[in-house]
Amino acid sequence: MAASTRGVDGVAHAAGARRTRRTASERPLLTAVAPATLYVIALLVLPFLMLVYLSFHQSDPVLGHKVGFTLHNYAQLFDSPVYFDSMVGTVRLGLVVTVCSLLLGYPIAWFLARSGSHFVPLATAVVVVPLFVSVVVRSFGWMVLLGREGTVNTVLLGLEVIGEPVQFLYTEGAVTVGLVHILVPLMILPIASVLRGIDSALDDAARSLGASGSRAFWTVVFPLSLPGVGAGSVLVFSHVIAAFVLPALIGSERVKLVATMIYQQVMVIGNVPLGAALGVVMVIATFALIGLAQVLSQRLGT
Repeated sequence: MAASTRGVDGVAHAAGARRTRRTASERPLLTAVAPATLYVIALLVLPFLMLVYLSFHQSDPVLGHKVGFTLHNYAQLFDSPVYFDSMVGTVRLGLVVTVCSLLLGYPIAWFLARSGSHFVPLATAVVVVPLFVSVVVRSFGWMVLLGREGTVNTVLLGLEVIGEPVQFLYTEGAVTVGLVHILVPLMILPIASVLRGIDSALDDAARSLGASGSRAFWTVVFPLSLPGVGAGSVLVFSHVIAAFVLPALIGSERVKLVATMIYQQVMVIGNVPLGAALGVVMVIATFALIGLAQVLSQRLGT
């Protein structure tokens, strides 16, 4: 009986020791993760919860909002074609800019990762350096280029391609070009990083088995690069739907996007609850689309 008691005590002591060691090993991890967790909670979670809280209030011309639970703000978003069209237009612009950035950025990423050229450092600098230039500065640069008396119209008039200046500014096309120019590095860098990690021997193996260069790319390299494509697409798309400065300068009020609509509701009209409801709907839609993109990229990658 005493022996069995000592055996039970020994097992309990060993289990307690394992729990103690496990707790001690988890402490450094918790210590490392705690600052990032607090950062996310303080700057992302709490502001979003405040946004949700405001979206269920009524508008007040003096205070911005007044206490009173209502679903009128959300109903107004989907009843009014202006707000619904702005949400659809924002998602459409995000998809167009993402696709254009992918088509333009993938060949550049391939050159940076697989070419072995002496110009790779220069090309990398050309891709990375614009990230250090303010979006405002680049937006004004596009305004100079695309203006009625700008460089693009001057060149086209000189070549007699057009008979009179064309209104390039304040159009969705101008906003698309400007956003692609600003965000294409965010597509190039993740793809180039993934392409560098793909063993070039896989290409040689595919060719040795009779595959052409294009077939080896589409059946071997491109599927393996999909994690980079997915990461770049998420970065570009999330930046597009949150873009405000460039659409406001190049697109003006003619291009209806959610970010500009939120600014108008909160800062111009003073309808804070409706602006908050716009923000909540767009955040939820954004995370849903990003999650869908991640699932699709993982399934295509496997």
